Amino acid sequence: MNKRVIFVCSQKGGAGKTTFARGLLETLRYEGHTVAAYDADGPVGQLLQYEGRRDRKGALIPNQDSQQGCGHFDIREDDDRDVLLNALTDDPPILLFDLPGGVVGELGKVLDEGDAPHGLFDEYRDRGYAITIVVVMTPVKASVRTVQHSIESFGDAVDYVAVKNLAYGAPDDFINFDGCDQDGVRLPVSDGKRLLLAQGGLILHMPALDPRSYAWLDVFDLRFVEAIAEQSSNRRVGGCRLPVADQTRIKKWLLGFDDMLAPARSLLGFQPSNPVQIPAT
Repeated sequence: MNKRVIFVCSQKGGAGKTTFARGLLETLRYEGHTVAAYDADGPVGQLLQYEGRRDRKGALIPNQDSQQGCGHFDIREDDDRDVLLNALTDDPPILLFDLPGGVVGELGKVLDEGDAPHGLFDEYRDRGYAITIVVVMTPVKASVRTVQHSIESFGDAVDYVAVKNLAYGAPDDFINFDGCDQDGVRLPVSDGKRLLLAQGGLILHMPALDPRSYAWLDVFDLRFVEAIAEQSSNRRVGGCRLPVADQTRIKKWLLGFDDMLAPARSLLGFQPSNPVQIPAT
């Protein structure tokens, strides 16, 4: 299988799914990969907000080309869920779906009447696609449980990547996932982590981006790659422009994100070739 379908998910909203999906999408496209990207939270989704194409007035174009901008659909709606299959029409080499929090079970409603999405995933594999489930975690139990739930639902026919979002703490703060044995407190390693490692899954640590710098991206609806471009520091909204200090922090974050992806590149759609490096200066 030389094509890849990637689902980015979490049990709870706010875990950082879209931050990861944005970083992955932009890195793939920066390196020249063709990616059909979809926001499964409908027209209000943040992947669409940042990665969707806009007209000259800055408004989102209604009918998005998913391979240039970002398509969108509401996975909670019966008719909209067909996009999970219709996205295969043009046979894109990489499909990326950013799922809203807590809707992993909706994948089983396309062909399987609410059960685990075996029929959906079989169709992907029949068309030459390998499947990757990316679970973005905070340190809380509900977020960590998504790893276990995903593996129990999808089995060993897909690849798994768990991402610790370091905006919520240091790597060793994820004690509900890793377990703990210190200061008289002993917690076992979570079932999710045990299952993940047994499946050959990988654990990544997503760097934290300064909240103020993230807010500036929101002011301008900027992609990460746009923010580090020289001309972005001159873009103005309501008399404001992107400060150079925040532009520099965003560049540092994107470089760290790119480094983080290294061990999981084969599971995230990158072809085994020399990567195009994001310039450090």
